[in-house]
Amino acid sequence: MIELFTHAGELVVDPFVGSGTTLVAARDTNRNAVGFDLQSGYIELCNARLANGDLLNMSKQIPIQDDTRNICEYFKEETISLIWTSPPYANLLNRQRKNKSRRNRNTAQLNKVEQYSQDERDLGTMSLDDYTLAMGDIFESILPLLKPKAHCVINVPDMWWENERITIHISLVEELRRRGYELRNIIIWDRTNIVNKIGIFGWPSNYITMGVTFEYLLDFWRPPK
Repeated sequence: MIELFTHAGELVVDPFVGSGTTLVAARDTNRNAVGFDLQSGYIELCNARLANGDLLNMSKQIPIQDDTRNICEYFKEETISLIWTSPPYANLLNRQRKNKSRRNRNTAQLNKVEQYSQDERDLGTMSLDDYTLAMGDIFESILPLLKPKAHCVINVPDMWWENERITIHISLVEELRRRGYELRNIIIWDRTNIVNKIGIFGWPSNYITMGVTFEYLLDFWRPPK
């Protein structure tokens, strides 16, 4: 995504940087990048991953511990060439883990509740409706920072909750359209070879639920003036 939508030396921003993969990819492709996260542990991990940088690479990658709601304080309008992120998934981690892939393993995660944090600002603690509105507010504030025709790509999955499909990607598409973004494309990331090697997706080869094994890359841009 970074190579597709930016040129060397341009600015990439990840509002939910987590372990810093976006920053590492930006370093490896000679892009400047800034990533934000609430948790100090993730910022420390980002710095550790960036410690062995390429001395011939003149670009900068900076992790910042701050609420992404404050992102407008860091950039001028029309300076960002790409927003690329994988945000928290609302409070859908706040349930017992019963994944089939974990049932036959000696793992402490099975039947445990996993959560991002107990910080009330953390999107990973919110209901889907509150999460969608918060994401809308965040990305509406970011929109003026993007260059016209600059892309914003959000990587999210859908989930199952009490036998109901929770369509996170649809909620975000509808919300960001309301906030001024134009949807350009939806890319389905086939992770079957990573997760369980079940083969080609789709009837008649097989039938799977598009939860763990598939994720969506929602490709928006700032419409031209």
